[in-house]
Amino acid sequence: MKEKKEDRRISRTRRLMHEALMALIVEKGYEAITVQDILDRADVGRSTFYAHYRDKDELLLSSFEHLRTLFEEQQQAILESRRTGKAPAVNLILELFRHIGEHHKLYKAIAGKQSGEMIVKYLHRYLYNLLIEPLTALIKNRKSFSVPIEITTHYLVSSLLSLMTWWLDNNMPYSAEKMDEIFRVLTTPCIEAAFGRKVEKKGAESLSGEPDGSVKAFYSHFIDIDCCPDK
Repeated sequence: MKEKKEDRRISRTRRLMHEALMALIVEKGYEAITVQDILDRADVGRSTFYAHYRDKDELLLSSFEHLRTLFEEQQQAILESRRTGKAPAVNLILELFRHIGEHHKLYKAIAGKQSGEMIVKYLHRYLYNLLIEPLTALIKNRKSFSVPIEITTHYLVSSLLSLMTWWLDNNMPYSAEKMDEIFRVLTTPCIEAAFGRKVEKKGAESLSGEPDGSVKAFYSHFIDIDCCPDK
């Protein structure tokens, strides 16, 4: 019981610091914020802050940990779908667009600044690492493709983040769902060229149970090792 109370206390303290940082970013910009500003707003002590985070950068990046959880859930869900035939419940790309839409004031406050670049680099590195392993497994023991898998992965992740930046900079003229569809339309030719094979509607539907236009169906091509058999 004591341990559970301690866990709740830790979670509450971290949430207070996170909320303080987010509010301060919108108010004055990330670069102008000091650790003392965060302490004052969250009403916590300096020793408490440093018991959890090395600096304000680490606190900022920790704000995106729930996205890491979503990514991992997506991987597990699609792997499970291979076994059960049921559609995955988590849509990675959709969740990313929704997250940016819900926190657009925060993203606008850091866009084009050092903090924004740090977040983009963080997301790029994590998404790349998330995709490179299953994509590497995809081509294992198969003939080499015309484009190295590392380049394909980098291109897909960079395209996704670039599209998200455009969406934010232009005040989100389309819904998150529409942006999912746009990303699929733009990057499907890349996947077809890299894998040397057309992405067929039947294959997408058979894995995810969703129409080819859905994020679930599109993302299945990234990690299903049976999606692109040798010719």
